[in-house]
Amino acid sequence: MFVTKPRLFLKYVFKNRFAVPSFNVSNLEMARAVVEAAMLEDAPVMIQTDFINFNYGGMDELYYLVRTLAEPVNVPVLLHQDHPGEDRNIIRSLRRGYYSVMYDGGHLPLAENIRETARFAEIVHAAGANLETEIGLFGGEYQGGQPVRCGSAEAAEMVKSGADTLAVSVGSEHGQSSRLDLQLLSDIAESTGIPLVLHGGSGIHPDDAKAATQLNVYKINIGAALINGFVAGLAEGAELAPDHEPTHQRILRHVVAKLREIARSRLSLFNASGHGKKLLVELETAEGDLGEKVQC
Repeated sequence: MFVTKPRLFLKYVFKNRFAVPSFNVSNLEMARAVVEAAMLEDAPVMIQTDFINFNYGGMDELYYLVRTLAEPVNVPVLLHQDHPGEDRNIIRSLRRGYYSVMYDGGHLPLAENIRETARFAEIVHAAGANLETEIGLFGGEYQGGQPVRCGSAEAAEMVKSGADTLAVSVGSEHGQSSRLDLQLLSDIAESTGIPLVLHGGSGIHPDDAKAATQLNVYKINIGAALINGFVAGLAEGAELAPDHEPTHQRILRHVVAKLREIARSRLSLFNASGHGKKLLVELETAEGDLGEKVQC
């Protein structure tokens, strides 16, 4: 199922205390592997694209690719627009049919970040979509790649922006092995009371990832794990003995199989497995107003 009721999706995940991996994809093999993994694990999943993916694969092309893969399956697939690059890409994503988008203001002063997030919250909610915003900086972004952790008081202020979810910098870094500051995450969870997001999730220690699911984290971004798996899969596939398939198809089938197992491992680790059909029933039977903003 291609999810068009994002608030109900969010409410279910948050209520049941697990996290959904949000996989960054840029081609057919990545997207197909993620959807197949979700089906095998009976898990809801998020697939996300950002401005780098748009520059490579095109927004329209990636949107229709994911939607085509998601619509016939019996697990919920929510498409999310990650770092937009330019603010206008938020509007473009909404017009195309994304039901979850991000405003990327973590590099701004707090007051400006709140103000700009609030401005986009009105637009996003009018389109029936969810808005994610960010506070603090993750490794690999801005300021020479140095992470800047956010405080619980600042995070509490960001709630005033009206965003549905908040990405917080508590130790994770893009493409790097990392340990989370679980005490800081706990403090932020208590001070905000809304669903939290972790970027740079590929390298988070498994114990920390599991702990985070019990500290209001509902979404963990996974990018580097798929990228590294794709590159490794190509190299491994090229070494396979020739068979009846054309060489490029044999290699890409191996890539999909490798990425599928990577995705399954994250779905299981974040406790999402087994929730797919349950959430699907709620999404299919929901009518009318889907409720207020999600808070604990």
